[in-house]
Amino acid sequence: MVSERIGSHEDLLWANSLLGTGGERPLWQALSDWRCLSVEGQLLARPLAALLCAVWEAAPETGVRLLWTLPEGLQVDGIDPTGYANGVRALIGGSRERLILVAPYLEGQGIGQLQDELLGALARGVSVVLITQDANSLGSCASASLESLRREARGLPGRLLVYSGPVTAPVLLHSKLIVVDGVSAAIGSANLTGNALLRNLETGVIVGAQQALEIERVVRAAIKLGHVHLVFSIEPSPL
Repeated sequence: MVSERIGSHEDLLWANSLLGTGGERPLWQALSDWRCLSVEGQLLARPLAALLCAVWEAAPETGVRLLWTLPEGLQVDGIDPTGYANGVRALIGGSRERLILVAPYLEGQGIGQLQDELLGALARGVSVVLITQDANSLGSCASASLESLRREARGLPGRLLVYSGPVTAPVLLHSKLIVVDGVSAAIGSANLTGNALLRNLETGVIVGAQQALEIERVVRAAIKLGHVHLVFSIEPSPL
């Protein structure tokens, strides 16, 4: 049924022969929880594969990969000193449906390192969610660094949503995450700043579908429960 449209649990009644009476409902819920359905309701292959692996307690991951930013003068054989930025760009460039970026601190040079890939994702119709802090203050560095992306995103078929978290307790935004299509994610120390992506000593790791989907669930809960607030959204232009 991959690529077929599943509109509701009633399209899964065949599951009763395998799961018993009413079995279509938990199957429908599992497909929803694991983000196996596109916005249009089509069954997606990769999230489905991750769900099946989880059911069978198999590892749905490929090998874990480290990402590095190495400062000038620190040379290590076999390690790309700009691997963090290159790895993040590759992840964004491979997105097809949805993309989540979480970073407490943004500035123009850091966003500039990723802007072409972000605009490319929006041009493909990807839904991009960016969560940071202090973006709701017009004079902040975060707000200024997003202005070019905001302008360029207008008229593209993708959707851009920017959320902002508080800069003081009780809840502080400290995670640095990039999640692509619920299939892979980068977790690490780097904010989206020029120093983090070009000059600091930073370390990240790319993980697979099981962790990516868990991150998505946490981010959706943070949005739903009001830990971060929508600052602005750029919606696709009507046809």
